[in-house]
Amino acid sequence: MTTAKPTKLLLTVVISVFSTLVFAMLAIFFIQSTIQSTMSNYTEQYQQALNDFPGSTDGVEQGLENFKQTYANLADPSTADKISQLYASSLYFNDTVTTLRTRTDLSEYMGKTSDRLNVSTVKIDQVIRDGEDVFVRWNMHFSSSAYGMGVDSESIGMTHLRFNEQGEIILHQDFWDAAAGLYEHLPIVGFFVRRAQAAMH
Repeated sequence: MTTAKPTKLLLTVVISVFSTLVFAMLAIFFIQSTIQSTMSNYTEQYQQALNDFPGSTDGVEQGLENFKQTYANLADPSTADKISQLYASSLYFNDTVTTLRTRTDLSEYMGKTSDRLNVSTVKIDQVIRDGEDVFVRWNMHFSSSAYGMGVDSESIGMTHLRFNEQGEIILHQDFWDAAAGLYEHLPIVGFFVRRAQAAMH
């Protein structure tokens, strides 16, 4: 009778550890598959968007100012409405996490993002213009407690923008380290991201 309880307890611990490892392995497999699938189309989609959305120099000044104001505080409850005014109805948007092609989808996506943020600030450090192409170098800080997860992150990146004649954004391509800026702060996923980063150093 005395050995039955420790044996049962040990069996429970083993099963729990095994289940956790299986879940972690499945999570890693899913993440790797998703990243590989995304990366395989990443350059092709971007290159195609450069052809599909040539842009105009006429609306750059006003469009850029609107971009700065909108992204200064993405935690603003009116973010979805501001996004609808900032972007054209047909567009190419990629923030390294997702790719969208309509203003409606983007407004909904950014609205949900805004709802999950407690604080969000984007500081524009530099703007480089080359004809219709605008490159914005920024520093972003955000914090979120969505889903019970406390995330506080600061990261740097650059955004390639193109505007139409009305100053609306038709092409938005972000370049930033999503692993350092987002994924490494998440439970389970963050652990394996940090392990992978450590292994490369």
